[in-house]
Amino acid sequence: MLKSILLEQEYKPTGAKIFLATIQEYSHIQHLIKLAQDSRLIDLLGWNTFFEIHEIEKFIAAISSHALPYCRDSEPLVFGIYLTLDDFPIGYVVLKGMNVDLLAAEVGVVILDSRYRNKGYGRLGLQRIVNYAFNELQLKTIGSSILLSNKTSINMCKKTGFIIKETMYKSWTMPNGDLADMVLMELSKVT
Repeated sequence: MLKSILLEQEYKPTGAKIFLATIQEYSHIQHLIKLAQDSRLIDLLGWNTFFEIHEIEKFIAAISSHALPYCRDSEPLVFGIYLTLDDFPIGYVVLKGMNVDLLAAEVGVVILDSRYRNKGYGRLGLQRIVNYAFNELQLKTIGSSILLSNKTSINMCKKTGFIIKETMYKSWTMPNGDLADMVLMELSKVT
């Protein structure tokens, strides 16, 4: 497993806080696999979210798949999103497809536990991973590929400073074979 990394983000007006931690225990990944077994997620994410509990490597490969043209195959950095460090994660943040030549990567953020969706936890996770990527990893560009129909994620990225770079019509094959539209969004480090 990777070395342990722990990041914290607080929303000062309310005191809401999340922790991003590299997932060190298989039981935490298995917990995410159980949470992902929600058919509504397929339409939001564009991939089959149903995995058997023992398919840890397949699940990590699925969440690490990148779509941006400048991304490269690389070891993903997968963080659980935790409300407390002594509990299971409510979702994940992943930096994937890191291109060391261009200092760029793609990010994915998902709150899998439906009890905590649309409460700002995904945005806190995105803000913290952006800060980490720019200031610790020295990346210059972070991209995100999002289904055009996933307005919540598009708005979350916009509120974090991402801009839409391109809309790619009928570019993503959904699990049922339909073609879906995607937006490519980017955030560049201000120097």
